Amino acid sequence: MKNYFLKRQKAKSLTAQIMAMERQILHRQHVIHRRGDSLVKKLRQQLAEPTTFLLAGGIGFIFGELTQCQSIPSSSTTDQSKTDETSPLINALNLITTARTLYMALPIAWMMKGSRLQKQSPDQ
Repeated sequence: MKNYFLKRQKAKSLTAQIMAMERQILHRQHVIHRRGDSLVKKLRQQLAEPTTFLLAGGIGFIFGELTQCQSIPSSSTTDQSKTDETSPLINALNLITTARTLYMALPIAWMMKGSRLQKQSPDQ
């Protein structure tokens, strides 16, 4: 095996080996750029999907509702407001519950997207 590689290297001149490596590097760079362009194209298509916008809007709305600042209560109700305020732990649990609900809804969005793609594929 070792003799095979030595004979193979001796068969080609150094300039031929360098040119072959340069061609191989250029080819790999071309393949990487082509795959990168394809990946960007697919990513843009998926980000422009209506289901993605709907999911992002829902997550944004829920996150905004959970992090919304509470109004400042009047001085007469200060005793009640201390007991009525939710603790950070309750807010965190609500956020986790919401995230779990959205995670459970993802397969539904994927199924909707998949069924739409199956309907479009025969036409193309």
